[in-house]
Amino acid sequence: MADFAIDKFVDLSGAVQMDDLDMEEAVRIGLTEREVRFLRYIADTESHTILYMRDLLAGHSARDPEICAFLSVWVYEELWHGRAIDRFLAACGHPPPADQYTKVTEGSAAKELVEAVLSHAAAYSTPKFIATHMTWGAINELTAAAAQRALVVRTKNPALATLLARMEKQERKHFSFYYHQAEKRLADDKVAQRICKFALQRFWDIVGTGVGNDPFVEELAATLFSDEASREPLHEATKRIRELPGMGWFDLILPAVDELRASYERRHGPAERWDVLPQEKKAKKAPAAVVATA
Repeated sequence: MADFAIDKFVDLSGAVQMDDLDMEEAVRIGLTEREVRFLRYIADTESHTILYMRDLLAGHSARDPEICAFLSVWVYEELWHGRAIDRFLAACGHPPPADQYTKVTEGSAAKELVEAVLSHAAAYSTPKFIATHMTWGAINELTAAAAQRALVVRTKNPALATLLARMEKQERKHFSFYYHQAEKRLADDKVAQRICKFALQRFWDIVGTGVGNDPFVEELAATLFSDEASREPLHEATKRIRELPGMGWFDLILPAVDELRASYERRHGPAERWDVLPQEKKAKKAPAAVVATA
């Protein structure tokens, strides 16, 4: 197990770049209503990363210099993901409402409060809970990257595809830190493994669920992950997490996606197909579970 180079990670960190994008072409091509809805979901989720950092820095995690350094960078880069998408949406004629952040935050208040109380209690009780936080983060980064990749290969807007691909690259870099930390803390520690299994089975859900945008998450699941080809990144993500010590049981991603898809279809019927663009089918796509090094 190679060490994660936290100093290099911090040195190479920064806001996702979009100043070089051809925004004139982006505006000319525009966005579909479906793209607008999905981008709103992505922006809301990324902009609210600060809520999750509050939980991650609880208890023994706050005493670990590597975790503190990583989270300082992570929350900044995730915030800029949300800001970049907001800027892109605004340029294309779809600015977010002035009260969007407040509205989304209020919509998640009850769920977040319960999770925060339970997470803080566990985090202060034992340093072994750090392994759960790190595994949880690794899963979320993989699923976020998979959603972004799914949109990259479907959008007809090249500037949007470039922006999302850059965000996806940072998500995989974040995944690498979480994964290395989880691997180190789960190894040869049956107690940490049992805590992790219990917490994930009881409380984990698709990232963004409950953050005021469940309809978007349901539509995303129904539209982007409706067949076996589109679900392959989720299979790969599951396989990668199962490789962690004590995580051979893991199989939560696809059932969660299927539940969201079923909820959407009960209300709206089968989702309209959104096929991968022909030219993208020929391109070599990044694997769903690359462990980036920093």
